[in-house]
Amino acid sequence: MRRSTFWSQPQTYLLLGGTALGYGLFLALVGPKPVAGLAGAGVAAAMVGSWAVGCRPTEFEASGSDLLDAQTFALQLGTLGQRVPTKAQKTWRQVEAWATESQQFAARIYGRDPLLQVELLEAMHTVLDLSGQVADGLAVIDQIETPAYRQMAQQRLEASSDRLQTTHAQLQQLQDQTALSSLDNAGDSTLPQRLQTLVEANKTILQTNQDSP
Repeated sequence: MRRSTFWSQPQTYLLLGGTALGYGLFLALVGPKPVAGLAGAGVAAAMVGSWAVGCRPTEFEASGSDLLDAQTFALQLGTLGQRVPTKAQKTWRQVEAWATESQQFAARIYGRDPLLQVELLEAMHTVLDLSGQVADGLAVIDQIETPAYRQMAQQRLEASSDRLQTTHAQLQQLQDQTALSSLDNAGDSTLPQRLQTLVEANKTILQTNQDSP
């Protein structure tokens, strides 16, 4: 997941305040000497610069794995779609639509409230994982001949698909909720918890399907 940006971290303002205070005390001690002033400014700039470098996007983002980016998400979803046989493409297109629109909702939420980045990235990972389970189910279900196992495969497929549809609906609601909150210039403190609840529900389905024989 990505780190918070330079200006979104409270430590940034503590650093800037402390640096400014230290610089002021330094000038008070040595007096208004140009060389001392430049040296102190250089040290202060180095400190702030070092912190800013630490706030740059992490390797996760730099490697092109930022699922809040539409193109990155589409590429990974497209890779999953390659597993789906031709005769199951109609079903997959609906799943693809739910996943794609879910990403759009998440990106809009992030645009209004960047502090939800971690939860939104987690949600997008589970959306891709659910989509992957659907793709795998569509790829193998017709290859299973035993009625009992075929029924189990169908149940797993439906569980992943239904959860993906529910996630789509919930993210749409959260997007609307975030948009409404922005009109009042007031954040909604329930959003992180609601997103985390969504993620946990998705993980439960994913784990249940993985544990099934």
